[in-house]
Amino acid sequence: MKKKTTFALDEGIIEQAKEIVGNGTFKSMNAFVETAIKDELVSINKERIKSAIEDAAEDSLFLADIREIEKDFEQVDFEEDEK
Repeated sequence: MKKKTTFALDEGIIEQAKEIVGNGTFKSMNAFVETAIKDELVSINKERIKSAIEDAAEDSLFLADIREIEKDFEQVDFEEDEK
C-alpha cells in the first residue's frame, strides 16, 4: 500500500534527482526517492546488525553459551566424521 507524504529537501538535491530521473535512470521522482530511502534503510539495518554482533563478541554470557553449544555438538560432529 502506498501512502502520500511531503518532504522539504535541499533545492540542489531536488535538482540532481530531477536530472537523474530525466536521464531515465528512474521512471519517476517517487521511484527514485523510494529507492533511495530503501537503500538507506538497508544500510542502517546492516550497521545495527554489525553493532549487535560486535557487542555479542564482548558479552561473556553469550560467549559462554556459544562454547557450551560447541561442546554439545563436538560429539555429533565426531560421529558424522566417522560415517
